[in-house]
Amino acid sequence: MNILKNIFKKINTFSHKIKIIFPEGNSERIQTVAKQLIGTNITPILVFATRAEVPTTIDELQREVIVVEEQNETELAEYFVELRKGKISLSEAKELVRECNYLAILWVKKGLADGMVGGITYDTKDIIGPALRIIKAKPSVKLVSSFFLMVRNNERYIFTDCALNIDPTAEELADIAYLGYEASQFFGFQKSNMALLSFSTKGSGRGTSVDKVRTAYELVQAKNLKNCSVDGEFQFDTAWDDAIRNKKAPSSVLKAPVDIFVFPNLDAGNIGYKIAQRLGGFEAIGPIVIGLDRPVNDLSRGATINDIYNTVLLTAYLCIYKSND
Repeated sequence: MNILKNIFKKINTFSHKIKIIFPEGNSERIQTVAKQLIGTNITPILVFATRAEVPTTIDELQREVIVVEEQNETELAEYFVELRKGKISLSEAKELVRECNYLAILWVKKGLADGMVGGITYDTKDIIGPALRIIKAKPSVKLVSSFFLMVRNNERYIFTDCALNIDPTAEELADIAYLGYEASQFFGFQKSNMALLSFSTKGSGRGTSVDKVRTAYELVQAKNLKNCSVDGEFQFDTAWDDAIRNKKAPSSVLKAPVDIFVFPNLDAGNIGYKIAQRLGGFEAIGPIVIGLDRPVNDLSRGATINDIYNTVLLTAYLCIYKSND
């Protein structure tokens, strides 16, 4: 079964409705997606700054509506100050809770929504920044990362990190790799194979970036990931093609095609997923943020209806795993 169909099936058979909040409720694209969610196990919550923004046709979407100007500003601000442990004043908090993005993230933190999807009009920093300050990373995680689920027919791969960490250190790259492994477990990858990518394969090239990837590989290898073989540093063709890998790295522990690709920096990751998407015909679902204590995902401003819908599905799917923690 196609992985997206499997995800959709699991969402719709989950024990209760999954609430996903959208800080950009006034976006036509978001409202279109909300309409597409009718009849699923996902309940959209649309946030509007004022009552005047709420369209007269809103009842057709079978959703919940939150209007910022109608909320108890003081109560929310006091809650925000408490969360930040004195790192923000009450007056500053009152300003921020009037913003749709902050209100939506507070809703997730309070458990009034299971996850959030935004970014049609907001920059990444306005989605992920508040999430890091309010929801924060999971207790077991040092770094928050992102990945794309690359899908073509029955093929599926994880590309990480393609959206958040610009030039990670070796230790951070190892954390990114581990979170990529964790993502693979969410999506039921069986006996996965991970490659840490470089312009070098096992010492064929030299440089600080090669050293970084090699160190990251050693750190990941020491984690002894269950049901996951890891190798690196690898050029992409070595990771992708078994025949080439047998020539360039005959002693590699990888004996099957790689399904988790760890890129050395954001340049490589962003370029790599877009090449696979545009030239390879893969559907790039994401970026999906991993490592936060609750699911929050950022959209591209140019996200299509299909992009948004798929991101909502994956966000809801991650909510299922969060509820089972």
